[in-house]
Amino acid sequence: MKPGGSGYLIDTSIVSALAPDKPDVPEAFAAWLRQNSERLYVPCIAVAEIEQGICKLRRAGGTARARRLSGWLDGLIERYAERVLTLDARACRLAGRISDEAIAAGRHPGFADVAIAALAQGADLTILTRNARHFAPLGVPCSDPFERLPD
Repeated sequence: MKPGGSGYLIDTSIVSALAPDKPDVPEAFAAWLRQNSERLYVPCIAVAEIEQGICKLRRAGGTARARRLSGWLDGLIERYAERVLTLDARACRLAGRISDEAIAAGRHPGFADVAIAALAQGADLTILTRNARHFAPLGVPCSDPFERLPD
């Protein structure tokens, strides 16, 4: 499936909530995820952010947990293979535009959020996130599926 209108980009906050050793995801959302898995996309930025967390955990001595999470991340990347959206020149130009518009409006978003917003906008996807306040000002549709399930 190619992105376009009826899919969702799952932000790092949602991907992280699905990791092993995390508190349970609400059952209604877990069921929704299973039913809609083909409509879900992962931003490459989420992969980088999760890898950074794994490296920090390993550096702090949590090697066993870091190993489990690294294996889980490998599986996620494999499972989503063609649905991991990467930053290309088009997405980077969108990111520059989104960032400038946010700055002109007095907001100062981080690059990760801007890049995720650009990937969502370029693929016409809605962002699923626990941090809607980060994305709403960036002009992309977003939703917190823990509060309300997507349509």
